[in-house]
Amino acid sequence: MNQISGQMRDLPQEVAVDILLRLPVKSLLRFRCVCRSWYSLICSPQFVAMHYKRATQKVIVATERSGNISLCSVDYDAVNNENAMQELDFSVDGNPKLSKSAEILGSCNGLLLIGLYRNSFLYLWNPSTRECKELPDCPFVEHVCRVYGLGYHSRFNDYKVVVINLVVDGAGLCRSSDVLVYSLKTHSWKYLGNFPYRAMHYVPSINIDGVPHWLMYCEEHEEEDSDLNVATLGISCFDFESELFKEVPGPDFEWHNNQTTLDLAVLQGCLCLTFIRGGNREIWVMKEYGMKESWVKLFNLMGSIAQYPFHRLYFLALMKSGDILVQILGARFVVYDPSKNVCKEIVIPGNNNRELGLTMLYVESLVSLRGEAHRFGSMVGLLPSRVTGV
Repeated sequence: MNQISGQMRDLPQEVAVDILLRLPVKSLLRFRCVCRSWYSLICSPQFVAMHYKRATQKVIVATERSGNISLCSVDYDAVNNENAMQELDFSVDGNPKLSKSAEILGSCNGLLLIGLYRNSFLYLWNPSTRECKELPDCPFVEHVCRVYGLGYHSRFNDYKVVVINLVVDGAGLCRSSDVLVYSLKTHSWKYLGNFPYRAMHYVPSINIDGVPHWLMYCEEHEEEDSDLNVATLGISCFDFESELFKEVPGPDFEWHNNQTTLDLAVLQGCLCLTFIRGGNREIWVMKEYGMKESWVKLFNLMGSIAQYPFHRLYFLALMKSGDILVQILGARFVVYDPSKNVCKEIVIPGNNNRELGLTMLYVESLVSLRGEAHRFGSMVGLLPSRVTGV
């Protein structure tokens, strides 16, 4: 370590920083012990933000084998590598906490929201640093289902958890709802009143630039000359600044209840909508966030991927090759080539025929759950003139 420190001491600051930014989180956690200046650098909000921007995106999945749950990380651009899937150690104060009902409920800036025992216990967890924080009890009493979101309030440098408590009637429509928001900074819940929409998609949110998004359904009306109820597609996001839900404009089409399957995803940082009605299987992408006219149909799903039930397909990520990684929920991964309309199933070394739960994207990061260290900083004033030793 001393030899490395001495060599690094003579490097220009931009070279030293560039070298450290290329290292994985595991190595950087060790190198914090080299000297005080390295510790300050690696823990600084500026360095954390810069390292995050360079980090490789992965997927995390809850897997089950013989009734045992484990959380695994998958490097989807190296699916043929024997180390593509790695089991992660989820523990609280050194004690394993996984159960048969563990769920991944949200992902933001390398942090994950984990629910245990039917989500009676909620945890924020950084799988890269192994830091974990249990949330206080969520003060809901009656609920049929809960919808979750994890996001980042940049102005206050605070990570927040949104919980929407839905009570639905026999027709599946929401008859009452409540919204609470947890703040990591204050370690407390805040009640925000009723959820403003009648119903929504009962899956975890997707995250765009720290903001959680969900599918929701606007008011229904009866279509003329038809027995069908028509609902307008809605995409809802939670604005941490105003503490209000806002609508994100969707593509210009209508869909019919019980005849359409919709899902949200993120492809290369863009909001993505998967859509099926009748024989049409389409992928839409919002090229410029918030601009309704920027929605474009990326492609129609054709060829061999059509053999899979569409409602069980979850579009995960655009790979470096241009192919799309798709998860068949509860089973396996496939890689879809939209240019040739072909797909192939992939066997990830280390999977060992485990049943796959819902998968989420995440990035290895140095974001801390302790005090002000979770802050993302600017890239100005990263270091003094040189990196120096003790």
